[in-house]
Amino acid sequence: MSDTKQPPEDSPESEADATALAEEADAEDAEATPSWRGRLRARLPRLSTLAKVAAIFLICAFVGLSGYMVWHHNDAKHRQQLSAKFLAGAKRGVVNMTSLDFNKAKEDVQRVIDSSTGDFRDDFQQRAADFTKVVEQSKVVTQGTVNAAAVESMDEQSAVVLVSATSRVTNSTGAKGEPQAWRLRVTVTADAGQYKMSKVEFVP
Repeated sequence: MSDTKQPPEDSPESEADATALAEEADAEDAEATPSWRGRLRARLPRLSTLAKVAAIFLICAFVGLSGYMVWHHNDAKHRQQLSAKFLAGAKRGVVNMTSLDFNKAKEDVQRVIDSSTGDFRDDFQQRAADFTKVVEQSKVVTQGTVNAAAVESMDEQSAVVLVSATSRVTNSTGAKGEPQAWRLRVTVTADAGQYKMSKVEFVP
């Protein structure tokens, strides 16, 4: 008969105890290490807050940009309209100044006065009588045409306009419609809602 001892067989109680210990360990590990779902749920409030802040920032930026674009559009439109008024005033003044007929010299000279303002008007008005006599005695007929005009500088009340013009002159000294070219720098000033010449310089 052999004396070799067999290892004791595991009893049902010991297996149950081992299983219980393993389950407890798993439960403790699960409590100690949050699942990926738990981590995601923990981060969601922060992500949601950041998204709201970003949305508010984008809305404010869009509103600010829209306001700037509207202001810029309105300002550009206003400047364009103002420029057109100054250009029209300069062209009208130059055409009046270079279009004279001795048969109606007084009316033509008065038209120049009416399309001017400031120092230019005062100076021209003082010389109007003598100028009218010269036109009548020389039997001058001139027809002026503006070839081109551009605003050199401008603010709300005045503008400097460069004007290229041509006049055709007929007079008693023999001129028979020969063209005369003019290059002018005209200062136009707002005057009671109208835009009139206030200074005229000849550009070489």
